[in-house]
Amino acid sequence: MENLAQFDMVELNNAVAEFAPACVVVSGKTLTEKRVSVVQNATSAALAYAVNQKGKVGKFARENMAMASESMIARAARAGNYRPLADAVAMVMGASISIRSRAEFECLAGRFEDQLIDLKGGGYVTDKKTGVQKSGAKRAALLQVIGLIKEVQSLAAAM
Repeated sequence: MENLAQFDMVELNNAVAEFAPACVVVSGKTLTEKRVSVVQNATSAALAYAVNQKGKVGKFARENMAMASESMIARAARAGNYRPLADAVAMVMGASISIRSRAEFECLAGRFEDQLIDLKGGGYVTDKKTGVQKSGAKRAALLQVIGLIKEVQSLAAAM
């Protein structure tokens, strides 16, 4: 079989892709408002950079990144790729998890709600100093995971 074309790797590595011009519209009166307006519509790469910023802009970027990550996880779950969701749940819980099918994905929140119900004392612990009951770490982690799963499921259903 004959080679129709030969490519030099140096040419491929130095190739420049052409994209449409980048245009960022900034709005607001103060410098902080202008920066926040940019963060609202920023790409994920720019958000990842802005997460390191201090002050209101950094805080807003971290919040936006969290919302964007939930959307990315939902998009993957909608396509049948449950790995990002499993990674996020395992990261919060510190335990292994597997999601093998759409049916498991749909009833995943119930699985963690059952764990929440089974917690000793409802997941509350008594503060030694004040004697007041407060939410324990396990309860807080379960509530966070349940919230994430429900949000991802609703976003995936809306897509």
